[in-house]
Amino acid sequence: MRPRSVLLALMGAGVASVLAAASGAPGAQPGGAPKAAASAATDAGARNATATDAGATDAGDELPLDAAPFPPEPSKQPTAVEWKAAPRVRLSRAGPAAAGCRAYRAREWLRIRCPELTVSAISLLGGKSEGVAFWIDPARGGSELPRGGEVMFPIRRGDRRVIQILTFGPGYDGPFTLLPAIVIQEQWLEDEPAPTVTAS
Repeated sequence: MRPRSVLLALMGAGVASVLAAASGAPGAQPGGAPKAAASAATDAGARNATATDAGATDAGDELPLDAAPFPPEPSKQPTAVEWKAAPRVRLSRAGPAAAGCRAYRAREWLRIRCPELTVSAISLLGGKSEGVAFWIDPARGGSELPRGGEVMFPIRRGDRRVIQILTFGPGYDGPFTLLPAIVIQEQWLEDEPAPTVTAS
């Protein structure tokens, strides 16, 4: 399958998950990341109303990513209430493209939200799909384009994953060409004391 076909297939799965969640229809799908995205979409919908207010801290109060110890055993996905109280954390590195994004941590779970980015698709490019979930906000303010999206995943020792957020822009397919906007990379090697998470 050609790379372009793979990307379109991933987009189709993600859009189907979001539409299913929006309509209240069951969103579970067979497979890895799409199923995770669908299962989290309903929780994300409940969170979306308070997404811009999530976390009790502002940019000046960001904590280091590893300020609190990571639990030794896997835990369940945080609830909407837990995310509401989750502190804002600082990623290991963040480039200019991710300047408008905010990261929150609850136990070993990380949530990266980009509220002002026009998001066309989100895909897991590689690594563990367990616990990975995506959410693309519906269009608002009379716009036909969705603005805002988020990624959620657990950070556990031995993990490695790469997630790409795409936007729209001018290109070979016209003004709505899918273009890479942000690449999130997460890894925690066995011999490292803490994980590394970057967004650029």
